[in-house]
Amino acid sequence: MIDRSAPPLLEVRNLKQHFPVRRGAFGRIVGQVRAVDGISFDLWRGETLGLVGESGCGKSTTARTVLRLLEATAGMVRFDGEDVGAMGDERLRAFRRRAQFVFQDPFGSLNPRLSVGAMLEEVLRVHGLAKNNRRGRVVELLELVGLRPEHVDRYPHEFSGGQRQRLGIARALSVEPDFLVLDEPVSALDVSVQAQVVNLLYDLQQELGLTYLFIAHDLALVEHVSDRVAVMYLGQIVEVADAHDIYNEPRHPYTRALLSAVPRPDPVNRDSRERIVLVGDVPSPVSLSTGCSFHPRCPHFGKDEQCKSEVPVLGSTRQGHFAACHHQAAMVETRG
Repeated sequence: MIDRSAPPLLEVRNLKQHFPVRRGAFGRIVGQVRAVDGISFDLWRGETLGLVGESGCGKSTTARTVLRLLEATAGMVRFDGEDVGAMGDERLRAFRRRAQFVFQDPFGSLNPRLSVGAMLEEVLRVHGLAKNNRRGRVVELLELVGLRPEHVDRYPHEFSGGQRQRLGIARALSVEPDFLVLDEPVSALDVSVQAQVVNLLYDLQQELGLTYLFIAHDLALVEHVSDRVAVMYLGQIVEVADAHDIYNEPRHPYTRALLSAVPRPDPVNRDSRERIVLVGDVPSPVSLSTGCSFHPRCPHFGKDEQCKSEVPVLGSTRQGHFAACHHQAAMVETRG
């Protein structure tokens, strides 16, 4: 049970990650790519927050900035009450034991020159863990993620895609973390294997009390695994709510458009849902228009003068459900 009366494990406030655009022989800065542009959210112990949006919206950059793999341009990340940006080397090392990253491409994140046993033992050695029985701890980790003890001497290329992702999870768990960032952890896997890995992640969360930031573009999957969902568009969070509320009562036009494209398993009622097709290209994060960043593609309020001139704030008309839309109340009324 998630206790939201307690302080959040992770607090993100007005986080920005801007990259300079350079031109000319001298690399003169002529602009900024606003990859993450002032996002805020909380994450409680034992919770899974799904972060969704189109490719290029800033999901992975958000994850890397939260873990301080990238230094933030502005804003604050607080983990268990401590400012991550202000951590020195020693505190940052301790933080990275407690907060681990599981990458999208498991093979690319594993050292092909090391056996599974050598790879995991190296992690334990670096962090000074299991000094008296590192090989035994490695076997425990393999069994924890559904692999066998005899896999310990095999190399990454000898495993299937699903097994490699299990190895990536085992490596993340080797330092006994509290928090995992899962960056599209099953997108490269077959559907049947996806289900196995998702079930493994759920079991590990229940057993170890883990907290997840689950990044994906598959909205059906995110609905299944998440307690809450945050929807990103052009570096900003445009809606955040409990998973059930997001999928049954979306309050932002972009969220509604994304959900309209999710296949339904019910062939009888499949065609009764409105299919929303967004027209036009995604605006450049270098030169965003004034007002709401979504208004050039918005099928409902794209011509509204307020949307063209005023930037909407992430506000709420219902407890726990926030949307950055001037017309979120109208979105509920017109829900079909």
